[in-house]
Amino acid sequence: MLIRKPSVLLKCSMCNVSVSSVRKINKQSSGEYCLQLVRKTDFEHYLTNLFLPDSLRRHAFAIRAFSAEISGVRDIVSDRTIGQMRMQFWKDTVESIYNDKVPQHPVAIELHAMISQHPNVSKLLLNRIIESREQFLADRPFNSLEEVDAYGKGAFSSVYLLLLEIMNNDCGHLKHAAAALGKCEGLITLLRGTPYNASQRRVYLPTNMLMERNLSSQNVIRDGHENEDLREVFEIIASRAEEHLNSARLRKKYIKRDGAKVLLPALVADSYLDALSKVKCNVFDPKLTVRNSMLPLHLWIYRFRGKY
Repeated sequence: MLIRKPSVLLKCSMCNVSVSSVRKINKQSSGEYCLQLVRKTDFEHYLTNLFLPDSLRRHAFAIRAFSAEISGVRDIVSDRTIGQMRMQFWKDTVESIYNDKVPQHPVAIELHAMISQHPNVSKLLLNRIIESREQFLADRPFNSLEEVDAYGKGAFSSVYLLLLEIMNNDCGHLKHAAAALGKCEGLITLLRGTPYNASQRRVYLPTNMLMERNLSSQNVIRDGHENEDLREVFEIIASRAEEHLNSARLRKKYIKRDGAKVLLPALVADSYLDALSKVKCNVFDPKLTVRNSMLPLHLWIYRFRGKY
């Protein structure tokens, strides 16, 4: 069997992700903006979006772009008040598009197109994506793992639940798996973001876990790469993420192929947790920043087999 290079694989007719299917999005400048924003800020979800059914792909890029706009607010503002104003803009935007008043912003235009085609899409879920990120404007750390789970549910599970609404999903198993995967991604995002946030003198790790080990935010900022007690914190968070991932996969026999495509990011989460275990849960290890060049191939295999 001929194995194509990953770069060629994304254009392969076998995986039904052709250049023409991407160009369908690119015909509209707003759609192209969303696609390129996700590609630039969230490359792994950009890849997994490409493997979604045609009817879902454009809306998935709109939702992911919306999430990217919200998550990027903290890093583009130095003043909390300005950050709150940006968050309020997106809250007002969500309210407006449900009243057919569309701000001239590419993401707003795409979200309105999505809602026009699928009026059942929940305003509540879009607002949860915004609300889940607001705590970062004050650089407030999580108090506990339960708070991280709540963050993951709002920021990531909401994305999957929106996609399921567009699909008119009536499978409770798929909904449960999507919620669990979102919580897993929230925990992994906390781990992956720790080195960068520490470099900006920001620490979001659960305070109760740090205090139990007589650690402070300064330990993370100054010697996070070599502190053994801190590595134990990372290991516990990773174990929690793996529990959620296993919970999401536990119901795979009840989930149809299109549902499995929505959950393909589980493979990305699995890949990171595996890489993290190989460096003994040292989230500061530079090996974790190397992009997985085999991911497109693995995604295609899983999609072809109806797995996630």
